[in-house]
Amino acid sequence: MAAKSLLLIFLTASAFVFSACGGSESAEPSPTPATGTTAPAPSSAAALTGPPAIMTGINAMHEVLESEDADILFGTQADPLTVTLGPTDGGFPDFPAYEGKNSLNFKMPLLTPIIAPLDLTFSGFKNRSAIYRQDRPDGLRTEPFDDLELCFESASSDWPGMVMCVYHLRTTPLLQAHLQNDDCGIREKWDGEGAEQGRIYYLENSSERSNGNPKSCSPLLGSAVKRGEVLGFSGLVGDNPHSAFKFKVQSDLKNPLTEQGDPYLHWVQPKPFFYWQCFDPATEFQPGVLAYPFDCDLIEGT
Repeated sequence: MAAKSLLLIFLTASAFVFSACGGSESAEPSPTPATGTTAPAPSSAAALTGPPAIMTGINAMHEVLESEDADILFGTQADPLTVTLGPTDGGFPDFPAYEGKNSLNFKMPLLTPIIAPLDLTFSGFKNRSAIYRQDRPDGLRTEPFDDLELCFESASSDWPGMVMCVYHLRTTPLLQAHLQNDDCGIREKWDGEGAEQGRIYYLENSSERSNGNPKSCSPLLGSAVKRGEVLGFSGLVGDNPHSAFKFKVQSDLKNPLTEQGDPYLHWVQPKPFFYWQCFDPATEFQPGVLAYPFDCDLIEGT
C-alpha cells in the first residue's frame, strides 16, 4: 500500500522533534448537541444529523482503539470548554485535557503514516519542532519535541468549509525539503516559532502569514490530497509517540470563542462528533463518514 511504501522512504528521517499531547479515548457519536444545534451539512452523517444509512463497518475499530493492547489507541480528547458544536464529552478513557486543548490525540508508533480522512486541500504549515521543550514549572525538559503542524480545508461536498489540522508530526511529503536544512529543520529549544506559511487555525483565531523562511521547506501549499493519501508521519513528544487532530465545522450559529477569522466555524469533539470507517480504495464512503486517519491494517492487537 502507498502508506507503507512512503513509511520506508521516511524511516531514515532522524530528527528529534516533538509536541505535547496526552493519550486516551472517547465515546461513540451522541445526538446531544452542545452550543450549536444546526447541522453544518444536513446530508452528512454526524452527531447532530444522525447516523449513516448503513452502519456496517462504521466505528468498527473503536473498541480496539479503546483497549490497552493495540498499537494505535485513542488519546486525550479536547477540553470540553473548547467545543462549541456537538457533544462536548469525548468519553472513555476520561483523561483530563489541558486547558484550551482543542484536539483529539491518537497514540501510535513513531513514523506511523497519517492518511487523509476525506478529500482535502493543503492550506498551511508551521514547523515548531525542537530538540527539547523546557517550560514546565519543575524545570524538566521534554525531549524530543516533534511539533510540525499541517492544516487542511475540506474539498468534499459532504463537509463544505470544514478545517482539519494535525500536529506532533515528525515529517511530511507535503514539505519537500523538510529536515534538509536548518531553516526547515529542528530548533534546539522549542519557542513556538519556526518556518510557517498559509492558514493555521488556533483556538480563538486563525493566521495567514509567512515566517521563518518557509521557502526553505519547498511546501506544496494548495495541493489536493485525496482520502487515504499520506499527509505525514507521526511524531514523538518525550516518551509519548502520538499525533493530534483538530476539526472545525460550519454552522449557522456563531462561535462564541472566535476573536478573529470565520465566526461560523466551530471546534468539535472529533471522536463522538463524526462517524468513522477504515479506509480501503474499494470502499464507497457514505455521506459525512470520515476515514480513520491511519491504515487499520497497521494495528496489531486486533
